[in-house]
Amino acid sequence: MIKPARSSSKRRNFITKANFDSSLSSKSSFKSVGSSAINIKIESPPLVFYGPHKESTGAMLTGLMHIKNENGREWKSFTMTLQAETLSRRPVHGGCADCATMVEVVNKWTFITSPTGFGKDMLSYPFSYLLPGHLPATTNNTLMKISYVLVASATSVDGDELHFRKPITVERSILPGPDRHSVRVFPPTKLSATVKLPPVVHPGGDFVFDIRLDGIISKEKGTRWRLRKANWRVDENTFAVSPACKLHSAKLGGEGKGVVHEDTRTVGFGEIKRGWKTDFDCPNGKVEMEILAGIPLQNHAACNLESPNGATVEHVLIVEMIVAEEHQPGLNKMVAPTGAARVLRMQFRLVVTGRSGLGISWDEEAPPVYNDVPASPPGYGMPNHSSTVSYADFPPVETVSYVRSVS
Repeated sequence: MIKPARSSSKRRNFITKANFDSSLSSKSSFKSVGSSAINIKIESPPLVFYGPHKESTGAMLTGLMHIKNENGREWKSFTMTLQAETLSRRPVHGGCADCATMVEVVNKWTFITSPTGFGKDMLSYPFSYLLPGHLPATTNNTLMKISYVLVASATSVDGDELHFRKPITVERSILPGPDRHSVRVFPPTKLSATVKLPPVVHPGGDFVFDIRLDGIISKEKGTRWRLRKANWRVDENTFAVSPACKLHSAKLGGEGKGVVHEDTRTVGFGEIKRGWKTDFDCPNGKVEMEILAGIPLQNHAACNLESPNGATVEHVLIVEMIVAEEHQPGLNKMVAPTGAARVLRMQFRLVVTGRSGLGISWDEEAPPVYNDVPASPPGYGMPNHSSTVSYADFPPVETVSYVRSVS
């Protein structure tokens, strides 16, 4: 692969041509022939992959496809496909739609293979599919757009065609676990920072992380460190591969190659100048602080992503603390700065994921699928009316008399 130099968010060149985005419209499209039309009813809950892509069991998609057939037309074919469409915002060739858009068929349903439907007002066909958990979730960022769409088409015996298109949203939610604890040291000083981070972070939400700075007192030198300021930011790192079509693959030296793009942008930041607690009475001294951070919704941060085609989205929390060195106060309680200062810089990986809500994974609920339903209800045995029952064959009933005693 050819990897260009790291690009800055200030030099973004988006592909906004209408012919690229028209195929990925977020609205359902309908086409009717006379009084006939295709419609869909999704019966499954929102599609959410629970857990990382290597551990998720997928999401169940079920629904009903309808053909409104008021004139009783006869149809010879009816098919539907679930497509994964990837739009590259930095294609190999800017004017080529094949370089910008890549379509992959996830699953295909064939509802009608022979002429049927004559005289019927409505044709209904159920469908079910278990989306694999390794598929990437729906995303839209600075380098790419991944979307899923249901595309259906029906052809009548007269040659008329019906087309249907409906985008669907696929999300991924990583369930929270225990808090993460990290320790950072800053040689040649004796300073060390202990940080407690939340397991997951949600776009548009706030999160709290704690920092404890130890070793701020140096008895050998008679100095101590004082925290002056702290700032934090959340960076979103996006990596995407733009494949070339067959026509422009010669630019990269052959088919099967692509260009790797990288983009970094800040989706949240903050600064703290007060609010921490400094303790110089403990043996080595410490500073404790609790920082309220967050990713604003208007920044449109993407969730963590890992796609089989090489696209990834990662998030990093960067924390910087500025400390100044000063002499320990003597008998006169006067504090004199030494003039030395340091910037303590730390970075941690953040797991940014969607909210799980009240849903559960499909395998824990085990809903029925249409493939398990037989074509017709089970049959029942018919009674044999030719055989007659003779009551003379039964033994006589014994008569038992009871005597009631009166005292």
